[in-house]
Amino acid sequence: MSIQPLSHAIRCALLPMSTAALALGAVGDVLAQDTPPKEEATNLDRIQVTGSRIKRADLETSSPVFVIDRQNIDNSGAATVGEFLQRTPAIAGAATNPQVNNGGGAGAATIDLRGLGVNRSLVLVDGRRWIGTVSNANGAVDVNSIPMAAIERVEVLKDGASAIYGSDAIGGVVNFILRKDFDGLEASAYYGISSRGDAGTQRFDATFGMTGEKGNLILGASYDKEDSVSAADRAYSSQPYQLYAGEKGIGGTSRILTGRYVLPRDVALARGATLDANCAQPSAANPNPNVVLTRIDGRPGTSGSDFRCFNGQTDVYNFQADGNLNLTPQERTSMFVSGNYRLSQHVEAFLLGSWLKTESSFFIAPLPFDGRAAVDNVPISKDSIYNPFGVDITDARLRLRDFIPTRTTRFETDTYQITAGLRGNFGDSSWSWDAAYSYGRTPQSSSVRGYLYSPGLTDALGPSMIDPATGNPICVRTPGDATTAIAGCLPVNFMGPAPDPNTPAGQAQLAALNLINPTITNSNENDLKVFSANITGDMFELPAGMASLAVGVERREESASSTSDFLTIIPPGETVCLITQEACTFGDISGSFDVNEIYAEALLPLLSDMPFADKLTVTLGTRYSDYSNFGGTTNSKIGVEWKPFADLLVRATYADVFRAPTIGDLYAPTVPSANTYTDPCNGYTGGNPVACAGVPTDGSFQQSNNQVTSFQVADPNLQPEEGNVLTYGFVYSPGWLEGFSVTADYWRVKLDQFITNLPENVILNQCFNQGRYCDTFVRDDAGDVAQMTNVIGNFGSLKTSGVDIGMRYMFPESAWGKFSWNLDATYLAEYNVRLLAGDPTSDVGAFPEIPESVGLAGTFVDNASSGFGNLARWRALNDISWSLGNLSASITTRYVHHVYEAPDVADPSEPGFVAKRRVPSYTQTDFQIGYQFEELKNSSIQVGVRNLTDRQPPLIYSGFNASTDMRTYDAIGRYYWMRWTARF
Repeated sequence: MSIQPLSHAIRCALLPMSTAALALGAVGDVLAQDTPPKEEATNLDRIQVTGSRIKRADLETSSPVFVIDRQNIDNSGAATVGEFLQRTPAIAGAATNPQVNNGGGAGAATIDLRGLGVNRSLVLVDGRRWIGTVSNANGAVDVNSIPMAAIERVEVLKDGASAIYGSDAIGGVVNFILRKDFDGLEASAYYGISSRGDAGTQRFDATFGMTGEKGNLILGASYDKEDSVSAADRAYSSQPYQLYAGEKGIGGTSRILTGRYVLPRDVALARGATLDANCAQPSAANPNPNVVLTRIDGRPGTSGSDFRCFNGQTDVYNFQADGNLNLTPQERTSMFVSGNYRLSQHVEAFLLGSWLKTESSFFIAPLPFDGRAAVDNVPISKDSIYNPFGVDITDARLRLRDFIPTRTTRFETDTYQITAGLRGNFGDSSWSWDAAYSYGRTPQSSSVRGYLYSPGLTDALGPSMIDPATGNPICVRTPGDATTAIAGCLPVNFMGPAPDPNTPAGQAQLAALNLINPTITNSNENDLKVFSANITGDMFELPAGMASLAVGVERREESASSTSDFLTIIPPGETVCLITQEACTFGDISGSFDVNEIYAEALLPLLSDMPFADKLTVTLGTRYSDYSNFGGTTNSKIGVEWKPFADLLVRATYADVFRAPTIGDLYAPTVPSANTYTDPCNGYTGGNPVACAGVPTDGSFQQSNNQVTSFQVADPNLQPEEGNVLTYGFVYSPGWLEGFSVTADYWRVKLDQFITNLPENVILNQCFNQGRYCDTFVRDDAGDVAQMTNVIGNFGSLKTSGVDIGMRYMFPESAWGKFSWNLDATYLAEYNVRLLAGDPTSDVGAFPEIPESVGLAGTFVDNASSGFGNLARWRALNDISWSLGNLSASITTRYVHHVYEAPDVADPSEPGFVAKRRVPSYTQTDFQIGYQFEELKNSSIQVGVRNLTDRQPPLIYSGFNASTDMRTYDAIGRYYWMRWTARF
């Protein structure tokens, strides 16, 4: 079944129905797309279920929906929305959360359904789009920006829904339904702390509501604060663990405290450096006349004899225990208002407003200095008084832990969202309508510390001398000429030990460095404006019931902008800015687009109360979207519900889906990213001079660093992703076992024109094997990849499929109380990505030596390496709840199946050998118990333990943050919490 024939067939089927509806006259001006709240002034027996615009009396639809009610939320002990939601089995891949430090830190939590990416999961609040985050203007929604105290339940639609909601609804839809018709005052206080005394969390909520004859009003406010967890305080994250050539060990980076300096061999020998087997001897195949030295620990670095050969295996720096976090600190304050007022018998006004301020930050290890021309471009001058070798050192690498503080970025983010509109019905008919305008805005500011001003650093490492007049060190423009002294500059010693803060000389050096350690300020903002209107009701009688229709229109405008500190801007034609390269950018983002859409959906009950057809219903839907930047696209959907008998529902859907490129995809400024890679030229013996330019041919070459500066580039000519989603399954609720039900649904997603950056490994391998993309990277004099350019594009295709299983059983009440059991599981059958169409060598994640792993299913490739994250075969959530009178308890178990991490580098001694490792499965158990004190103002108390067995996340040697997967596993360990709630 192709996309276009389906679209054409459904449009033809709906055309006469849409025309009939539009002919209703007065309703022609109030067509809408967005979902009105479920409680209406009339027709209270009908509601809207996520995935459909048509109101209906039954909750069983052709689309699978997973529901999380407020009791589940409270029992989870979660302090934020993201905490409880990311346990959902259908969520996989690489969604961010506050445990992500390096590459996160803004306090955000995003949703990644099916592992398809955060941009392919649509987030709604009461059926309406919520403003996205500002990070890279990627459009992904921070679900922590949704007021937790206002949530009644969460409905997760595990189906493609572009025909109903438009772009992004590929993996599915997460719809937050807010509380309504609330009377009285509810206040709660929450406190939690880990068994190790960190991650302290406090949260306070207050909700007030009143209901009158003509409407209701709800006001709420909340405050929460969560403390950090240091990576050094957990065994799994206290070291940068690594797997190399099949050997497990402790790694690190080559930017070490005693430095790494490339010097001519003859100079090193003449100045007395200790040269041993770690300094490669020149040969015909490797004529490199240079050696790599490091300062002998404890030596002053004032002469060449204080230096020895650098050992790439043992001379490494433990960046994990030096500032990195496993949980970023965050503080939130929010307020919300929701209400409606009946203007007349058939018209009602409604309002939803929300404001959230988030203050958060991340901390990472101190700055790694890299003086190479392709990186920071700051040499150590031969005329520096601290250079004992007397030659310019253009490749010096040093960890500046003892010179400047830890790198940190502090964020302040505001999220505003307001929706106002009218809704009503046409007399006593089934037809209802709504029209609304929504506005969302998310300004964010950040302040960055821990980077050095490059011109000032160039002067400080440049020519210097002792001032004859004062006897103090000074920086000079001309070597030996004190009259050319540089005002405000003090020479800095990057070849000696740390400055001693207890001595005047040490204090002077630290003060000089502080002068060139600026506070960098940046700001950015996203804006979302939506007007929508829709109408829905019954059209005509069919033998099996009333045919229903929903039609609507929407206009959406999205824009994003940013303002970068002038210190971070890379000038045209250059590759570095005025500070360290990793914090540089080529400019600001400024972009926008708008889209006009129209949709129609019809519900057609075909059969009922017949043999083998207790019910047969077909749902048809289509949507046309016209984008200002790339044009129009049409997406359609067909759904079937068949009940052969009362206890069994068989359901199926087939839907066209699409994702429009985000503003970040189109217009984001070019930024550098420190991405990991494995060089295909390791062990190079010749045969590809273009891919391995400058690499020795004697097989001795091994990359000196596993990270490369890769400039990520947007593309304003991107086209939308297109694809289709197929689901089919059943719901069985046997009459012979009251309270029990089981569901099973197969799902399959296909996407073409996949929008992504190619992983750096793919680019390098394409050049090495195919001769493509060789102009996207450069190597330095030692042969290392020094810099890459990575342009986003519509690359290749993706196909994934699996099965969702759910079981429910509400046990009969007994003297022992009420028991209920819920089990939800997702099995990932396949996840295949071909990044370059027609090129099998660009298939991602194929581990042919691992029979259990086909494509990416069952693997982990870190998002920081342009991977797709954790794609475990099985994920499950099991919940057992019990209540007796005022006492209640629950125990919840979360399971994530084992995965295989990316193959290890080849062992040069065994050509063709590839090490692999199975990351163990992970099980986390949570427990809570609660009691209702009716005599104390209807108060209740809950006490719980998250991660009851203190299960630590499994080691993943290729994990970018903390040698594990911070996006999937609990990083804190055993955690105690308590919540008190009072209702007045």
